[in-house]
Amino acid sequence: MTQQPPQPPPHLPRLLGYTQLVMQQTSAFLSNDFAITDLAGNRIGGVATGGDMGSRLFLGSRSLQVMDADGSPVVRVEDPVDIGRDRYELFDPQGVSVARLMKRLAFMSTRVDVSVADGTQLSLEGTPFTFEFTFVAANGESVAQVTRHWAGLDRAILGHSRYVVDIRPDAPAVVRAAIIGSCVALDLIRRKRSN
Repeated sequence: MTQQPPQPPPHLPRLLGYTQLVMQQTSAFLSNDFAITDLAGNRIGGVATGGDMGSRLFLGSRSLQVMDADGSPVVRVEDPVDIGRDRYELFDPQGVSVARLMKRLAFMSTRVDVSVADGTQLSLEGTPFTFEFTFVAANGESVAQVTRHWAGLDRAILGHSRYVVDIRPDAPAVVRAAIIGSCVALDLIRRKRSN
């Protein structure tokens, strides 16, 4: 049965009305494009790599756009060139900051924190780079769960990822946008590590 999203206010993208998303990578060389579907396989959005071919060739994917099924923008993921910690900036369609994601090196582990524009602080618990983790708020409550799903042998050989994102139904739209954008940023971090 297809999940029918609650109708978000008119100024919000329809994609943010869904609480369960399947993220399926569709390309790998010089891009990180994804199809976003509901659990029944209906396309509800996508992710497209931005920037010109030259910058992607030398610097990798630095800008990705999450879009609704109709192509309208939802959240833009930017990977600013920096030295040291990996930082990512997430922006809404008007260019307003939605969240900042930062990878921190801790003793014998990697920690990823997300600071949402509404003041929500999220940390990732589990193993983010294998897509088995939980977005946890500062009060200890789970806000979203990410679970890796088998993409098929041909896609696995090509390094394509497929995972399901379950978001709490009461999560505000800005937090949902931050979670979706953070999942895309985590895939960029994972690819950087493997390169």
